[in-house]
Amino acid sequence: MRTRVADRATASAPGAGYLLLLLYTRALHAFSRVRQSSVPGRHTGTRKSCFGHLRLRNLLSQHGPSKDLVSNHWPLVAQFSSIGSLGASAESWLLGEFLSSLSTTKGSVVTARSVPLKLVFPSVDDVRCSLEGYPAGASIPYSIVTADKQRWLDSFFHRWKSERLGRTAASPHIKTYTRLSPSSKQIAWLLVTSANLSKAAWGALEKNGSQLMIRSYELGVLLFPANFGQATTFVVSDGAGGNGALFLPLPYDVPLVPYTKDDEPWTWDSQHRELPDRFGNMWCPPVNRRGR
Repeated sequence: MRTRVADRATASAPGAGYLLLLLYTRALHAFSRVRQSSVPGRHTGTRKSCFGHLRLRNLLSQHGPSKDLVSNHWPLVAQFSSIGSLGASAESWLLGEFLSSLSTTKGSVVTARSVPLKLVFPSVDDVRCSLEGYPAGASIPYSIVTADKQRWLDSFFHRWKSERLGRTAASPHIKTYTRLSPSSKQIAWLLVTSANLSKAAWGALEKNGSQLMIRSYELGVLLFPANFGQATTFVVSDGAGGNGALFLPLPYDVPLVPYTKDDEPWTWDSQHRELPDRFGNMWCPPVNRRGR
């Protein structure tokens, strides 16, 4: 049917076939329960749950995994290429309202602090050893001034590694958020989005939770196993699941590799002169106010 529609339209007007096929495909899919977006503004009332992390909370509450399937031992994994100011402590936003939203299961919101959170973000060495060397870090904005104010965040970081896909040396710009099983074999859901780790992108509650403040436009697609068949989870690797399994590739390798005491997160406005990159270059941006 799709071919007949496209053929008829193509015969009448160049390019119309593709447009009609796109519209036909759009009509077949209900995007309302997979679309996750952010819109700037202070959202109150019913609009408060239409955007940002509260939109994700709403979607997970309606269509997400059951709490019988996904226990509090299933970690949340967030992978991104930019970090904003998140507050003086982990509890002020990251492990508070944000993790509460991402930890939501069908019909309930769990206690956020009981769910492990893992953050995938390139270290200085990850950028130095990348295909572009240090210049790749120009697209990974994390300010040293911001980083110094939230050193508590360093304990959540994990290295960017993608050996399975041959992309370890490709500095990431993709942003993904997922609920992963403790064995790193199953995925309860996956969000692919433009939203980095920031209050500006995800929103922050104000006035005792009566409004959600968002500063940027973002758009993402939330993938649930139920949208593709009868399976309750996606399978990460080809080595598990058997017939009928839904295989979903992650952009990074699992299990994740946490930062060591010698690793530090990439900051794009501080000098990195300890070791040269693959081209023999150092990273020497203008010295910022902190003198680094």
